[in-house]
Amino acid sequence: MKCFRIDEGGYTGFDLLNADQRFQGASAVAIDNDEAERLIREHFPTLQASELKYRALSRRPANHPRLLGLLRDIHAHFDCTTSIVDKRYLLTLFFVDYGVEPYYYERGFDLYADGGNYAAASLLYLTGPTPTR
Repeated sequence: MKCFRIDEGGYTGFDLLNADQRFQGASAVAIDNDEAERLIREHFPTLQASELKYRALSRRPANHPRLLGLLRDIHAHFDCTTSIVDKRYLLTLFFVDYGVEPYYYERGFDLYADGGNYAAASLLYLTGPTPTR
């Protein structure tokens, strides 16, 4: 069975309307510990930490080619995916899932069929009022 390592960025807890962190991302890579350690040693031979922290590494321009090389290796040799979500849209989707869907469910309509919940959330998100700052 494949084991995926997952990490996220932009998490602000329940503050989904945080203007400074509008997007949240999550990545998953199917890699075991030995392969991860090998890649870290190969691309960052002088690094002492056992875990890579993008924010710290990206501050130094000398690390940019190393980061790109690491990403190139990961994408070429490992199953991986990244998802990014606008947290305001996510909040709208939560409203549809918890506030709208139960109403339709009680009346025998499956809002989840064919992605109806996503369609409803997208419509509300794109046509509804915009938050003020």
